[in-house]
Amino acid sequence: MSKKSKILIIVLIIIFIIAIVLTGIRGLNVDLNYAEGVSIIFDLDQQFNTDDVKSIAREVWQDGQIIVQKVEVYNESVLIKVSSVNEEQIESLVTKINEKYSLELTSADIAVQYNSNVQIRDIISPYVVPLMIATALIVVYYSIRFRGVKEIVELLVKLIFAEGIVYSIYAITRLPIDVLTMPIVMIVYAGVTIYVTVKNEKGKVSAK
Repeated sequence: MSKKSKILIIVLIIIFIIAIVLTGIRGLNVDLNYAEGVSIIFDLDQQFNTDDVKSIAREVWQDGQIIVQKVEVYNESVLIKVSSVNEEQIESLVTKINEKYSLELTSADIAVQYNSNVQIRDIISPYVVPLMIATALIVVYYSIRFRGVKEIVELLVKLIFAEGIVYSIYAITRLPIDVLTMPIVMIVYAGVTIYVTVKNEKGKVSAK
């Protein structure tokens, strides 16, 4: 192993340790779709632009994430999800919505639902079995194709480091875990597997 490779491995290990410590101190940042929050639902009885409603919601909740969605069959109802809510904010929202859409809504027309947070393991769990099966098949292929453990170990180590980098980015930068997180993990997994396999195949051909 070259000196540069050793330095790189040491740097990555330090980054992983920092990521683990930060996770232990403050946890991972979860997108509002998965985090504990409040869903506010009401009917407009007319077609609307979600950006307009989000702009109004931003005036009421000036800090934090806001999600605005159309709900119901005819897309005439609104769902606003925020991290927290109080009566003053509901009254402010009703006033602004009434002014924008010429309605006569009251706070009684606003349904408030409190949502518990989704565990990160629940986000990851659907991908665990497919990853395990894929890894097992790859190990079998490598065992047959290359007839040794060196290539298998190389692949597994690079997969661990690659996924560790993805985890560290989320942990250190506080990038929110959302619907794209696990697909990104899968893409990295596939990319590293293809890269290492192609490299090993070329090495095998050159050795002949």
